[in-house]
Amino acid sequence: APVHGARLSRLSLGMALTRKPPRRVWTLRSAPPGGLSNFGRAGEVLIAMFDTRPLQRWASGGVGAGSYDYWSLAARLNQLYACRHGYDFRYFLEVRASGEAVPQVNVLDDSGNSPSKVAGTCLLRGAEWRATSWCKLAAVALGLSHGYRTVVMIDSDAFLRSGRLSLRIDELVADHVAKRHGEWSFASQRNGGPRTPLWMAGNAPFKPAQPNAGLQVWRGGPLLNSSWDALRRWWAADVGDFHNRHHPYEQAGINRTLERGRDYGVLLGLEWLNKSEWRSLPAAHISSVSRFDRMRVLAATLANIRGSFLQRCGQMPNATSIDATRTAERLLERRATQSREHARE
Repeated sequence: APVHGARLSRLSLGMALTRKPPRRVWTLRSAPPGGLSNFGRAGEVLIAMFDTRPLQRWASGGVGAGSYDYWSLAARLNQLYACRHGYDFRYFLEVRASGEAVPQVNVLDDSGNSPSKVAGTCLLRGAEWRATSWCKLAAVALGLSHGYRTVVMIDSDAFLRSGRLSLRIDELVADHVAKRHGEWSFASQRNGGPRTPLWMAGNAPFKPAQPNAGLQVWRGGPLLNSSWDALRRWWAADVGDFHNRHHPYEQAGINRTLERGRDYGVLLGLEWLNKSEWRSLPAAHISSVSRFDRMRVLAATLANIRGSFLQRCGQMPNATSIDATRTAERLLERRATQSREHARE
């Protein structure tokens, strides 16, 4: 039965880990189309990011001179979170198998719908170009296909804390299903339960009752088939050319294809877009601000982490190549088409 605004039991979510998986060393190789051969042995939980920008250093002076730019700082913070809890981490970098150039988000101004941000990065059914934000669904599919019990996809301007506020993924979900303060009350809303395959952050302060796809927690294991079904329907959403390449991108497809409570739940207590809440939450989404503000917040967060912990967790992660179009064709489109044909037979 669906849970109505109450705190979910951590055990009822079925996401608690009985043991920490061994830390694995990943060896990167040249990947065939779809990146399906270099993923390695699956662990329990995957923390993932997707971007078209390589992990790089900011070397033009000014704010953050000599350090990594914001998407790389976010990658480091998320890798440290994964390290703390014994999870795997992957920064998926779009690399076309054909060798053609990948549209780059404008590194000087990626706010709003700049021409580079809305450029087509991956194709839906080989015909409709979609912006980068859509393509992270293909990376989720790659994680699920490799046996992870939980796949967490997080945006490139967001991070999960590894310090005193840090929570395991099962704890983060259980502790933030209900909104605990403020003027809004969602206790009567059907918001998912132990059998819900996908959880997303809340979209407060903009649309508090709605999901924010910058944090997606997908569940495998006994809910794997439900996750695949929801992911394929979301990917196939017919949102028109505008929302294929303009804000709110993939979020425009949620209400058209997914049912709240059955397919997804919203972490109403995780107001991670609310600047006033950033210091008190286990995750923060540094959005709707300038690139330089993102760098300041992320760099300051990283500077507060103990050097001994940084050393234990190793160097900045390498990127893993993925061709999102080929991956979607293999995992989100071809199998879905085969299933429909089999049903007709």
